[in-house]
Amino acid sequence: MALPEEAFESKIGKGTKVSGKLNFSGATRIEGEAEGEITGEELTIANGAVVSARISATRVTIAGVFTGEVTARERVELLSTARVQCTISTPSLVLNEGATFDGDCRMPRTRIAA
Repeated sequence: MALPEEAFESKIGKGTKVSGKLNFSGATRIEGEAEGEITGEELTIANGAVVSARISATRVTIAGVFTGEVTARERVELLSTARVQCTISTPSLVLNEGATFDGDCRMPRTRIAA
């Protein structure tokens, strides 16, 4: 369920590298490199992006390379280009054909307070 490009309020563009604590409101797209702690509502890690972080968000969509930990209150989706090595905690997990996932997944029955 990818959002159109204009739907994103914040974006870390290709060629950009950020590190530290990142807090977003609204839809956010990471196309470059990021590491640290990321919190927000709707987070998309684009194909070609490299992220190593602890993520806490409502919805997370991953198409790039991700290592770390994801806690999503509603949903995590790994698109076919995703290469993920992490721990996921979410009530809804979608793995598209072609995605690679190495790690652990916890799926609580109710939404989690991330």
